[in-house]
Amino acid sequence: MRKIVFFYILISLGCYKQVLMSCDSVNYIKSNNYHNDNGFKNSQREIFTTLSKDDLNIVFNKDGLSCSDVLLNFFFSNICFNNNSNYIISYSGKKIELDAFNDPILFTNNIISIISRMEFGSLEYQDFINYKQ
Repeated sequence: MRKIVFFYILISLGCYKQVLMSCDSVNYIKSNNYHNDNGFKNSQREIFTTLSKDDLNIVFNKDGLSCSDVLLNFFFSNICFNNNSNYIISYSGKKIELDAFNDPILFTNNIISIISRMEFGSLEYQDFINYKQ
């Protein structure tokens, strides 16, 4: 019986831990922003990218924000750099495959476009647009 309970606990916690375990701390930046009690599985999104930290530290807009600043602070996303592929894990836990981009600004714009069509993402996008004005 104990083995069954232990197995159930491992399965239920496995998905989130798998995300964190597949990204070492050197390549991982955690956002300080999250949705408290959003009704979804996750309070933050997880972005996995083949790009490096340096790539996403380039200036994204005229306000001087970097690509990573925009994703971390406006779109409540943690970022795993130097990954083998590009994808997002949404608040619901859904994995969304992303196109490969060598240009960090195009990559960031692609993510913003995808997130802006999501339930909470549309609100986050509006906050981002209002900040830019």
